[in-house]
Amino acid sequence: MTWVSFLCFGVCFGIVVSCFYRGSDVLSPARVFGFVWCLAIGLAELKLSALQHTWSAESWIQLLVGPASFLLGVFILYVRNLDEKLLSVDLIRKKWKTERTDENRLFLWMCVAFVLYVYAYVVIAWARGGIPLFSSHPGEARMEFSMFAIGLFLHHLVVILFFTVVYHLTVKGQSARKWWLKLFSVVVLVSYFLTLQRLQIVMTIVIILTLVYYTSRHLRLGTVGGYSALIIALVYVVSNLRWAGQYFIYYLYRDSRMKFPPQYAIFTEPYMYVAMNLENFARSMDRLDHFTFGYYTFDFVTALSGLKHWLDDYIRLNETPYLISSYNTYTAFWTYYRDFGVLGVFAIGLLGGLAIGCLYYAMRKKPTLSSISAYSIAVFLMGMSFFNSQIGFLWFVYSVVAMYAVLQFIRPRVEPRVVLQ
Repeated sequence: MTWVSFLCFGVCFGIVVSCFYRGSDVLSPARVFGFVWCLAIGLAELKLSALQHTWSAESWIQLLVGPASFLLGVFILYVRNLDEKLLSVDLIRKKWKTERTDENRLFLWMCVAFVLYVYAYVVIAWARGGIPLFSSHPGEARMEFSMFAIGLFLHHLVVILFFTVVYHLTVKGQSARKWWLKLFSVVVLVSYFLTLQRLQIVMTIVIILTLVYYTSRHLRLGTVGGYSALIIALVYVVSNLRWAGQYFIYYLYRDSRMKFPPQYAIFTEPYMYVAMNLENFARSMDRLDHFTFGYYTFDFVTALSGLKHWLDDYIRLNETPYLISSYNTYTAFWTYYRDFGVLGVFAIGLLGGLAIGCLYYAMRKKPTLSSISAYSIAVFLMGMSFFNSQIGFLWFVYSVVAMYAVLQFIRPRVEPRVVLQ
């Protein structure tokens, strides 16, 4: 173990210990983001695969620009709010309950969302000739299980499961409706699981856990650890189902050129999925000789307009340049580095830290269902920042917009006051 790994794991341990302090917020931005990146850097620096290389000083500096600028943005908001009256987590759990929602509208929207999801699922399955899990080539079928416009309804998974939890937290009684919502959730989750997609499932679990953490006392640090293990196990199961009949753990171990004994081959995939993001970023930034000036940052715009595939064919950019393995992700900051270089990474990282800091302190000052939901999404973004930037994906933008629309839709209608003359 190098001194870098030792230092990073030490910081992770310190963050975990700090969570036990009375009144501490386990999911504060600095804790979540700092833990994720220290863990990722510490694991990558172990160099457990022969595919990894020693990073140059320039690579180290450019790799750390993004995380450092993000934490700087969070720190600026922390200093700015030092004199503000912030609510503790316990008070947040009490204050938010004063908010009211229109339960009839919420249930109605859930029914509509479920119908649209089922419609899209059936149409796409019929058009693509089946469901990915039962295909002879699951990996390829997974990539093709979509359709322009209508495919967005598949991502109702996120909002259906999230607002099912919201309904149970905010509505008293209505056992029949709650039973139906549970049935909707099970059908959606199982059917989506069969598509072998996992990122949307991870997002759903993370935002629900964050919501429950800030709205009830049912989620403790030990429970968070247990659910984190569940998320990792779920991702691992989906990965193995995806490659069932094609690849085996031992093949992945050999292909990844791991340095530890084969009896520990089961750890190959989780390690490589964390470490290779940073490896690919450090390797590619040294070789990149041109920038794309927003092409990847605003990917959702071209995808929504239908120009994405036309532009891909016309410009012919390599989506994953300078790879030396089958692992093809680069960390969230690669998108901005490829578009705008290191200055873009610094500026966007700083703005990201400021934005998430604003969401966090807005929630700490005035906890509402909307502010807690917004920060739940921010926790997901920070948790997945070592992997890829989710902001540019159309499915993510659609999910966020759909959640915002529902939150506005279920706000109680205010009856106009009649003033007697």
